[in-house]
Amino acid sequence: MCHSARFFDAGLSQTQIAALAGISQSQVSRLVNGQNREPGMRTVGALAAGLGIPRHIVGLADDDRSEDNTYRRQFLAGALGTASAAALPARGQIGDEELLRVSTLTYRRLEQHTPSASLLAVVTAHLALARSMLEPATGGQRTRLLAALAEIAGLAGWLCADRNDAPGARSHYQMAVRASRTAGHPLLASYMQGSLGQYAFSAGDPAQGLRLIRDADARLPRSAPAIARAWLACLEGVALAHLGDRTALALVDHAERHLDAGAHQEPAWPWVFRFDASKVAAHRAVIASRLGLPAVASAAFDRAASPTSPKQAALTSVEYARALAAGGDLEQACEVAATAYDTGRKFGSERVRVAVRDLRAQLGAVSIPAAAALDDRLMTSYTDA
Repeated sequence: MCHSARFFDAGLSQTQIAALAGISQSQVSRLVNGQNREPGMRTVGALAAGLGIPRHIVGLADDDRSEDNTYRRQFLAGALGTASAAALPARGQIGDEELLRVSTLTYRRLEQHTPSASLLAVVTAHLALARSMLEPATGGQRTRLLAALAEIAGLAGWLCADRNDAPGARSHYQMAVRASRTAGHPLLASYMQGSLGQYAFSAGDPAQGLRLIRDADARLPRSAPAIARAWLACLEGVALAHLGDRTALALVDHAERHLDAGAHQEPAWPWVFRFDASKVAAHRAVIASRLGLPAVASAAFDRAASPTSPKQAALTSVEYARALAAGGDLEQACEVAATAYDTGRKFGSERVRVAVRDLRAQLGAVSIPAAAALDDRLMTSYTDA
């Protein structure tokens, strides 16, 4: 069940919620069953008004004329579940496992604009809590807690990777894969194993990352949604590009066909955000950059939407700088890399800083002002107090 709809189990019938919000019972049913994970602004506004939830808590502006639809959709999954749980304490009780998952979603959104070091201790404690709750659990509750634990462990792995903590990243991702498999969630297991494979190739082990990603794809059930296959195809393509294999671009073509086939599908858990054509374009750009195809990379970067997370945007910028360098524009490449490094420094992302250092090493001896400025940035790793 989707996170934004879980509160409908808290003592109100679908008919009652529909009456309070002034929407149809069928709309409520689609939300409850996870068939609609991105309801429109009017639906969200109606739910907020009918259930007494302040508009700003569900990502809506107080003045609906200035509402940003993109922001609202991204915020909804975590915020509405949290707000509605607080708004209906007397109607029933949300399961402990769902409270864990709502908190995890909150941390995932905080991570986009928060230094990983600030969140890692909190998420680690959150994981320890989930493990302690799992010990006495049995039956269906244990299964649900395992899925919640997998999501928390996956987030911890992501944070460790951003801190350049290889043992921590690997162990937490492995925990996430084991927990999701034990819970019997093949989609969640493939998502976590694909994330582990993504970490592997970004950490310098593309051959191992490729094996993990291909195995994750092979484990997908036949009913897997298009987003799962498109995402894994893109990850496989990037892993191949890290190995210098030009067949990587064909994988992006496969991803586009999967998305076309599932054009009318809603986002499927555990993919919280849409994986659309602009994100496929971003993967194509990274692949082309790694393969030394600057013209292809530049065209793909133009079609790709900039990530909402500053840290992710910085990593994408490093790949753009790589493409610029391959095309002979070393001055701009160094300028773009320096800006990315500043972002990594601001948010304490060692993953970004390492990516910039690797790029600078690949450029070799370059006697231009922008390279000297970039070298000054890199020196701060050793001179900052």
